[in-house]
Amino acid sequence: MRPSLRARRRTARGAAVGVLAVVAGVLPGTGSQARENAVRADIAYTCASGESTRQLDATVFARFPAHGTPGEPLRIEELRLDVTLTREALAGLLPEGTTSLTSRAGLTVRVAQGGTAADAAWDDLAADETQIPATGGLTLAHRGTAPPVTVAHEGKVAFTAGALTLDLAPRPASSASPGQDDQDGQAGGPAAQQAPAQVSCRPSDGEEALLATVPVGDPDGEPGSPSATPGSPGSPAPSASGGGSDDEEDGPRQKKSAIDVGDAELPPAEPCETERPTGELDRSKLPAPPEGIPVKVNPTGGVHWCAVAVGVSNVRKLGGAMVVNDPRDGATTVNLLTQKEWAVGPGYNQTRHLGEIDLPDSTATFLDFDFMPVTARISFETSPMTIVAVQRGSGSPNYTTVHMNLSLRMHDVKVNGEPLDVGPACRTERPIAVELRGKQPEYEVLKGGVLRAQLDIPPFTGCGTGGEDLDPLFTASISGKGNYLKLVQSQPCNMRPNLGCAAPPKVPELPE
Repeated sequence: MRPSLRARRRTARGAAVGVLAVVAGVLPGTGSQARENAVRADIAYTCASGESTRQLDATVFARFPAHGTPGEPLRIEELRLDVTLTREALAGLLPEGTTSLTSRAGLTVRVAQGGTAADAAWDDLAADETQIPATGGLTLAHRGTAPPVTVAHEGKVAFTAGALTLDLAPRPASSASPGQDDQDGQAGGPAAQQAPAQVSCRPSDGEEALLATVPVGDPDGEPGSPSATPGSPGSPAPSASGGGSDDEEDGPRQKKSAIDVGDAELPPAEPCETERPTGELDRSKLPAPPEGIPVKVNPTGGVHWCAVAVGVSNVRKLGGAMVVNDPRDGATTVNLLTQKEWAVGPGYNQTRHLGEIDLPDSTATFLDFDFMPVTARISFETSPMTIVAVQRGSGSPNYTTVHMNLSLRMHDVKVNGEPLDVGPACRTERPIAVELRGKQPEYEVLKGGVLRAQLDIPPFTGCGTGGEDLDPLFTASISGKGNYLKLVQSQPCNMRPNLGCAAPPKVPELPE
């Protein structure tokens, strides 16, 4: 039978997207930049562990800003570091019987502008547990967040990869049972891991490790000296301290603060809601207390608080990630009513709280084709949050569960910078049932802390324009089980009547 017209259209559009990804993948590797400064840099490293020396290959994927402004942060997004270890490189690093390993990496990046330079630390890049194949080597896919870089002057800013460190934590076959998770959501527990093997690497001799060059302000401006590439004839030697030359002959003096590679101070959160939440608890999510313990309703409706919750979420199928309520842009606050209801009795304590949040749009990163990131903007529609904290026994920890429904709408989709028109109504066909969990002492409603959830993403609907149906493309690539969400909530502040918070809630750092 001949395929239907709709099926042929789907095939054609899927092929077009695949072609775009292939074009992105065959761009020159080291230091190459596609539209919007999506970078893939392949770098050969020479590494030392103990008295042994090994070679390995690393690939840096990141999205750099196309242009910057003096005094404003340059943000490096969608950071991924793939490290490939050959069979020979693995030999001697891991104890006998190791069947899988986790890894943490740190990459030093030289940031240079004219005669000034400083070293940025891209630390705490984490790779999930990776199985060691029966033959051949393996690739560890690290992900993390790069701190923003701020320069005081106009001129081109060069980012060059430098030293690389790896902590390889081996796991024997008996370290975990299927489905057994530790508190960080990884198989096994901390006690199952053996001491990590520490590896220190530097780019191999003659290796070109330039990642990107970002123009800041007027590309011909001073005193950034953009015409002299760092290290080129006639350019002053970069200063590792970040300070410029004291010699006026070398041009205007730059202060040590000319390049800031540290964590920029997070902007304050959006103002807290002065109106109390008006939603209702989802009573289907409320656990029944033990027999004989009545539920009491707070006659004032609960106590009004304000908090900030920021996080990261991945898409398992695509190896992609996005920031939820980005603290670097001024996070949205959570409006809380605590102790709306409670049930207290011998050996039992349950409190019920209501929360509301209007999440801003996020940028999602898709690595479906494993060549170059595919990006999309995600809009959220959220239901009120039903928050239940339960303690069984005076000496037992407090367990908190946060229930909410979350619908996703996708727009502004690009593949290697090429727009893909998905229409105005490309969304999940039903809301995602989110169930975040926290446990004392890591999390308490009135102290804040870490919450985690596993998400099932439903199929997509309404994607495509002009009669083209892109629903199957996004459903096949994105929808599915096992997606991960990790939130960090600040300690809330009490919204006093007619006064508000004595001090706004602190904006937490993004979780790893």
